[in-house]
Amino acid sequence: MHPYIHLFGLSIPTFGVMMLLGMVAAFVLLYFNRRQVPFSEDDLLTMAIWAIIGGFLGAKALYWIVELDRIIADPHFILESLTSGFVFYGALIVGALAVLLFSRRRKQPFLGYFDLVVPSFILAQGFGRIGCFCAGCCYGAQCDSPISVIYPEGVAAPAGVPLLPTQLFEAAFCFVYAAVLVAIFRRQKRYGTTAGWYLVGYGVWRFIIEFFRSDDRGTVGALSTSQFIGIFIVLAGVLLLLFVRRGRTPLHVRPGSTDAPAAPDGVAADSRSPEADTASAASEAAAASEQSAPAAEAEGAAPEAAAAATTAEGAKKAENTAD
Repeated sequence: MHPYIHLFGLSIPTFGVMMLLGMVAAFVLLYFNRRQVPFSEDDLLTMAIWAIIGGFLGAKALYWIVELDRIIADPHFILESLTSGFVFYGALIVGALAVLLFSRRRKQPFLGYFDLVVPSFILAQGFGRIGCFCAGCCYGAQCDSPISVIYPEGVAAPAGVPLLPTQLFEAAFCFVYAAVLVAIFRRQKRYGTTAGWYLVGYGVWRFIIEFFRSDDRGTVGALSTSQFIGIFIVLAGVLLLLFVRRGRTPLHVRPGSTDAPAAPDGVAADSRSPEADTASAASEAAAASEQSAPAAEAEGAAPEAAAAATTAEGAKKAENTAD
């Protein structure tokens, strides 16, 4: 409802302020969860920078793709929309690719970083949706209800029309689901659990909330662009959770944990490396040698005892004869 904050003679976009607050909150949550992963603070900071840059570029690029017809008609629209117009799924996809490239460069598990990032990501998104509400973008369908809002002139939303505040609905969902994802992240056994539930949960939510929006955001057939992309996001999340359930993702070994990685599916629990087999064989041989030594001594002592008994018996007979 207030697209600008007027401070010291300056007009500051409310959306930008909320995005800044969202990034600060995301960094705080990332710092709070850092002890759950075996990554250095330098790596986490660098990864976060990669994710932010990738997310911004992806959100902007997907917006221009959606508005391609408008850009063809007026190429200057690219410059006019540099500071406005972002598509969330573009930020998610390209941001995730940036994290993937970073993890490959560091030779560290991508899913470990992805699990760590998604609670912070959706938390920042909640603040961004509040910014959308203030700017009047991403508005809901016209509806005369007690919870509807009426925008004044000068914002992106239609003025003087009661609209559903879908931005606030999504902000509330993001804040609640961020807490749920933090709880999952702190209890998960394998990497990919938190990321999988994020993709499934947010994908389903986004698909549903799109039915209550009325802003122009592009279409693919009967679906909005976000609904179409959301189908693949949900499928990716379901596939990831299936991999987790079948033990195909790495164990989440926390710093200081003594848990040993489990054997992959299809590998026998007693299968070992050649070095382990050699060491085991040596141990078994030593144990067998220790056990056989007393037996050998007993076997060697038996003939001696028999000979002594024979000698004693012969001497006794000689005595009897002499008598």
